[in-house]
Amino acid sequence: MRVPWTWDFMITMFRGLGGIADNVTQKDGPFGRGLFPIDPAKRVRLHLPRNLLVPLEDAAFENDRLIIRSAAEMAGPERAFFDNYQEAFSWNAEGRAAAFAYIKSLDDLPSDVRQLLSEKFSVAPLSAEGSLEDRAQRWFLDSRKMKLDGRYFLMPVIELLNHAPHGVPFDVTDGIKVEGAFSGEAFARYSIVDPFGMFQAYGFASPEQMCFSFPMTHDKSAITINRDIDLNLKVGDFYIPEYTIETDRIVISCMMIGSAKFPRLSRGIFRHVLEQAGRSNADEVFDLILHTNRTKLFHLLEILEPHEGGLIPVLRKMVRYQLEAMSHCIGARNL
Repeated sequence: MRVPWTWDFMITMFRGLGGIADNVTQKDGPFGRGLFPIDPAKRVRLHLPRNLLVPLEDAAFENDRLIIRSAAEMAGPERAFFDNYQEAFSWNAEGRAAAFAYIKSLDDLPSDVRQLLSEKFSVAPLSAEGSLEDRAQRWFLDSRKMKLDGRYFLMPVIELLNHAPHGVPFDVTDGIKVEGAFSGEAFARYSIVDPFGMFQAYGFASPEQMCFSFPMTHDKSAITINRDIDLNLKVGDFYIPEYTIETDRIVISCMMIGSAKFPRLSRGIFRHVLEQAGRSNADEVFDLILHTNRTKLFHLLEILEPHEGGLIPVLRKMVRYQLEAMSHCIGARNL
């Protein structure tokens, strides 16, 4: 007789394979199903060990079930845990229905909105070619993967945490860990990203505390700004985006244009980069970058204005959050 995979049974199996799940349970909250402390006076501890991380390329859909490929190098108990977990708590629980609903909501957007998102905001991959089923499965995996040591992994149990800007960041020094004290729902912070990035990756609007520029090239100043969000270089006490100074062009991996915690940092970073390149017009170009980003968002609002329903309210909220995050750009910090 097959034992039902209740929460308590799943957590027992999880612990038996080296996982840690202390003072935590799953229940419904304001953001749907999430994880909550059993005793709010105590800390929540979650640890997904490396043996339960599943390389993205080893996951496959078979007969509408998400499983580990037979050729994958994964031990039997870990394989069985993943398959049963997906059946009871992830893909075959609520994940499949949510993924299908989201992809269909993209398809149902008015044609002018879809065209603008595809051509000007790089949302095309979410509504790319392929069947509804293929796209829903692809989006489900993309929305639950994490990059570690240059590879993408799925992260059972940890993925059940909902996101919040004030959430606890993932500790990836040994598997994936989350630990913190929560008076209500336990939240994680999925990544350092802005409201548009959260919508692009996960399909919801979130009031993030930072804002990054959309990709652009400023030919007059020979500057290219990408949107590969990273803060890997350190100048003084602050981490800044990677950049290269080529013979005839500055290429910046991403450009922060707003930070609620450090409102003077965005312009300070840009001044620093241009100073290293021997340029003297940093403020003028930075103001142009801000103007270009605002204009792009105002255009999206204009296109959204006559429409209602579906994803339209989410898109409006995302634009508002993006503009609010951008507004935290005041003065300049010397680096």
